[in-house]
Amino acid sequence: MTKCSAENCVCEAVENIHDLQNAIEEEGCPTSCFSNLLSPSRHLGDTIPFILYTSKSKPFVAFGNVGELQAGPCFSTVFFRVENIDDCCATLRLLIAFDDNRRVLDFTEDKDKICDVFRLEKTSFCIEVDLECFCAIECLNPKLINRSN
Repeated sequence: MTKCSAENCVCEAVENIHDLQNAIEEEGCPTSCFSNLLSPSRHLGDTIPFILYTSKSKPFVAFGNVGELQAGPCFSTVFFRVENIDDCCATLRLLIAFDDNRRVLDFTEDKDKICDVFRLEKTSFCIEVDLECFCAIECLNPKLINRSN
């Protein structure tokens, strides 16, 4: 694990999320001290979704499937999963958001509200970000990932 500057709490939070996700994903000894601590998290999956906030207190918006080159629509999202982190630069996987009617939500110009989110799904789209550019992070309930009811 690479340590970020002590002044950047967003970087530190994303590092902690990355470490937790990696611990959940790794298959270790079933009698390890960590297996008992992480077993409740195993039922929640391998993703801790989060939102990053800019210096203007606005959620950071990213776009996936621009040009619709893959199956599915172009979408905007404010929800991410950390894939990798190195010296406060992170690879974030975009999570696509749906309402309870399976409609893809749009977060450009506040079209849809964050509170309308019922389900998040991992996508194959990633972005690289400098975590020192963000002022706040909000972690979300892992139960939002692939929620069915």
